[in-house]
Amino acid sequence: MFRTGAQFMMLVLLAGLALLRESRHEPLASWDNAFTDFLAMNSRHGAKAAPVVLVTIDDASLKSHPWPWSPLDYSLFFNSILSCKPEVVAIDQVLDWDRSLILPEEQNRKVQQYEKMLRDNILRTPKMLLGSSLGVPEDPQVIPPLQEVPLLRSVKGRLEDIPEFTAIEQQPAEGFRSTATVGFTNLPVTRARYNSVPLLFRYRGQVTPSFTLQAVMLWAQLTPDEVAVELGSHVSLGKKLRIPIDESGHMRVDFGSPRETMSVDELILASEQKEAGRKTIVPLDGIQGSIVLLSRTDADARTIPLAARRNGSPGELFADAIATIENQSFIQPAPSWTPYAIIAVFMIFGYRVPRMKKFKAVWVGFIVLTIYAMVALSVFGKWLIWLPGVMPLGVVVVCLLFRLATPDSFGRPKRPVIL
Repeated sequence: MFRTGAQFMMLVLLAGLALLRESRHEPLASWDNAFTDFLAMNSRHGAKAAPVVLVTIDDASLKSHPWPWSPLDYSLFFNSILSCKPEVVAIDQVLDWDRSLILPEEQNRKVQQYEKMLRDNILRTPKMLLGSSLGVPEDPQVIPPLQEVPLLRSVKGRLEDIPEFTAIEQQPAEGFRSTATVGFTNLPVTRARYNSVPLLFRYRGQVTPSFTLQAVMLWAQLTPDEVAVELGSHVSLGKKLRIPIDESGHMRVDFGSPRETMSVDELILASEQKEAGRKTIVPLDGIQGSIVLLSRTDADARTIPLAARRNGSPGELFADAIATIENQSFIQPAPSWTPYAIIAVFMIFGYRVPRMKKFKAVWVGFIVLTIYAMVALSVFGKWLIWLPGVMPLGVVVVCLLFRLATPDSFGRPKRPVIL
């Protein structure tokens, strides 16, 4: 039974070291990631909104324009957005319609007219990015023909760590992708929370940028030859941006990086109000020179687990990733010595625990965790450095459990009274 302050200090040391090691593996690693996301979404970054605008296709929009959208629905979006002069317009949906359906002649003629309108709008767009997806053939013995994709040639590191695909599973129709840039929207299949986004893929052994990285490259006016990759370290976008990545080409997303969001209905109404010289329902000034991403955020599209224990759509993840890069708000772990310094501080707290009443010990433990959370928020808001969350919480819980299991009557023995 732990009875002295020195014994509780040893308990804190052992518990802290054990939790520090286990927090690097699942399931505790996901808990530490959740604490980091909490810091990102609740700290004050002090940065202005990134030049990226997420235009959402939400449930209200789908009531008037049911899914799947036709080329006419997308043309209405372009008619509203092009007058705002964005730098890049991105659509993560695959613009391809099934032409095998037997339609009446008049309806078929209208569809062809709408597709021509959409192609004209894409031609009017300064820089257009369309979503596509990579995959593998159903029959591994049948290799599909090689297709042209953007390639990154300056890559250092183990290419085997980057996810590889051998086929293009979905892509826009030829009439659309011939006048636009294609970006791949694949996300890893995982049960964990999506705290990062892939920036690199491999197609037939060659490295190609993802939808997120391609959007930033277009916005920064860079060609693939100006991009250098060092796996496990960074992606250099010329001399403008430097993006930290892991060995597989994933970047940690700062979900608290500020950005603009509006629904497609709000955009269309605001565009009409601007033409009429009236006050707009949403501000449109931030669109000029920015990346505009049109994506679904309705209930059926929110299928991936994001930060703060909520589900979201891939478009929301892409928008937050783009905002992270544009704001350079890259989350970094604390220096390697920091967890040991935290353990030392909590050992001082552990020394006083045996001298406290049980109720007081619980109350002090709550205060200590609150102070630690406030310090972690301040550190993250100032330097974008995240402090560990699982280890301090576990240490306090272990101390309190042992204190509650120890009677109050122990302590330093009283000196005998000599008469």
